[in-house]
Amino acid sequence: MSSIELIPTAYVHQNWLAVEPFIDASSEWANGDFTVDQIRADLGQGRAFLYCAKDGQSVIGAAVIVFQNGRNKRVAFVLSMGGRLIANQENFEQFAALLKQAGATHIGGSGRPATGRLWSRFGFREKSVTYERPV
Repeated sequence: MSSIELIPTAYVHQNWLAVEPFIDASSEWANGDFTVDQIRADLGQGRAFLYCAKDGQSVIGAAVIVFQNGRNKRVAFVLSMGGRLIANQENFEQFAALLKQAGATHIGGSGRPATGRLWSRFGFREKSVTYERPV
């Protein structure tokens, strides 16, 4: 059985080698919005939060979350996610409970169509589609 846990900011660098492959794999889809080094800096300085899925002592997935405080909600926005963090309903429930403990009222994120299909299994719905081009 896997477990999901928040890695405290003070321990991000001790855990970095285990989580970097998951974060690196998802960053290829970021289209230049961030680099793995920038994510590591944000995690180390407490601007983002690292959640890991573990099966025993082995890390099987990781997510980087930034919290966005709005007028009516606090969104746990998934900046990067890779591996098997939310591979099943049980893992998703653990993840959602941890985000709720951190004050989140909603979970959000953006991604490619495959991400949307996966997340729809856990009750997510498409809110908007983002488009971008250089000026």
